[in-house]
Amino acid sequence: MNNTLIEYNCIDFHKLLLLKGKQIGLTDQESFILNIMLILHEQGIRLMTPQMIAKYCTSEMRTIDQAMLKFVNERYLDRHNGVLDFKPLFRRLLDEKVEEVKEVNLIERFEDAFGRPLSQTEIEIINSFKRDGYDDQMIVDALLEAVRSNVLNFRYIEKILSNWARYGKKMRNKPIETQTNTAFSDEIKNLEWWKS
Repeated sequence: MNNTLIEYNCIDFHKLLLLKGKQIGLTDQESFILNIMLILHEQGIRLMTPQMIAKYCTSEMRTIDQAMLKFVNERYLDRHNGVLDFKPLFRRLLDEKVEEVKEVNLIERFEDAFGRPLSQTEIEIINSFKRDGYDDQMIVDALLEAVRSNVLNFRYIEKILSNWARYGKKMRNKPIETQTNTAFSDEIKNLEWWKS
């Protein structure tokens, strides 16, 4: 029932967000930032940055950035292929249970790959990947690509991500296995095409 109401835009989520923001664990400032994001989403803007949101409010850039990270990390919003999905927020506002998605712990994955604890600067680089719109799975795929290439540094991982983004890849596709067993008939192998 609620999914149908959401699909047909029968519910005013702006009002619900203002009235129930505190109840779902948001501060007034976070509710306002999220409301701006919701308006931009309705306007058709899919890729949102703190700079874009700062045009519409007086909050500091750092505050907006932290709020946006909180929305994704605490599953108020989902990010699919770099695009924000507001359905988890809608479900929270409608008191529905938000289904748990097995979350990838990026810091643990990087520490396992590098074989050491990460510095604060390296953790900030991982956060910047998320701020740039890369989803967790794409970051992990870039890390695995770097491990396969035996080049374990953040610049290389950043280059992999930017290269994928440049060519329009939002999610890294699994490599297509080529057929090694290509059998041709003797007629095709021995075809003398120049005599035809």
